[in-house]
Amino acid sequence: MNSPKRLNYETRPAKFTERKMLLSSFLRICNQYKDRYQYIGLGGLSFTDFKLFHKELHINEMHSFEAGGFSMDKLNVNCPYSFINIKKESSTEALPKIDLTKKTLVWLDYDDSLENFMFEDLAILMNKLPVGSIYLMSCNRQLKSDESGEIYTVEEFREKFGGLTPFNVTEKDLSGGEDFNTIRKMLSQLINKTIKDRNRNGENIIFQQLYNILYQENRGARMFTFGGIITESDKTFEELNLSDFDFIKNDDSVYKIDIPNLTSKEIDLINKNISNDEALKDIIDKRIATEVEVEKHKDIYKYLPNFYDVRL
Repeated sequence: MNSPKRLNYETRPAKFTERKMLLSSFLRICNQYKDRYQYIGLGGLSFTDFKLFHKELHINEMHSFEAGGFSMDKLNVNCPYSFINIKKESSTEALPKIDLTKKTLVWLDYDDSLENFMFEDLAILMNKLPVGSIYLMSCNRQLKSDESGEIYTVEEFREKFGGLTPFNVTEKDLSGGEDFNTIRKMLSQLINKTIKDRNRNGENIIFQQLYNILYQENRGARMFTFGGIITESDKTFEELNLSDFDFIKNDDSVYKIDIPNLTSKEIDLINKNISNDEALKDIIDKRIATEVEVEKHKDIYKYLPNFYDVRL
């Protein structure tokens, strides 16, 4: 985890917006599945998700993996709660040591572009997680070779990912317009295979996709978040009571977090008139904000962070 050296996860507006979107859906899911959850994540130095999920979801059993160069002393100083179990190991090394038969919320928020170990993590989790468990992963969606720094050729991609590679992958599928779809196909393929194997051994479960999200901070990495929930095989998507969230995607359509560049006063004005179409039209007509900016803001205003400069 090198990104904490470069930026503060708590002051990234697109990331923060995604986090609050996810939380709103987690609250509904956790209320349906009443058992206590454990949380597994990559806390870094800020432990932002850990603090949020403890306070809002009341999760007290938490595991953070850190394979980077930070010392254990540094991690402990920055750890907000003594009950967080910090493992100074990679996710692939640490996951088998966790009791994954417990209901779990896991968000492996990787810094890097797609790597084979991410599929190893996924296989470990999907082989064990029980009904009600939520799995998410985030990664840089650009499919670039570490050696050349260029987009993989089909041959390079097949050589790196082997049998995980979609059989009909093309150069276009590895480009910026389709890279996230390729990652989704690869993850879904492994999930479906693992769930099918579990069902052959007497279980009766399915994985329901809920998250297919893109975002990019200003001049930052192009990120992709994918995930969903393990449910009973006869539980329908409608029964999850999530369909009113625009960002929930249970098919190949994608939700893009796109934050318009508005001043705080412009945001306040739009928020004040958020349900008043005539007033919003007046804002547009006066060129205070464009129609595109207003529509983008309406999509995400509930989840936007507020940052303040406070003197302590």
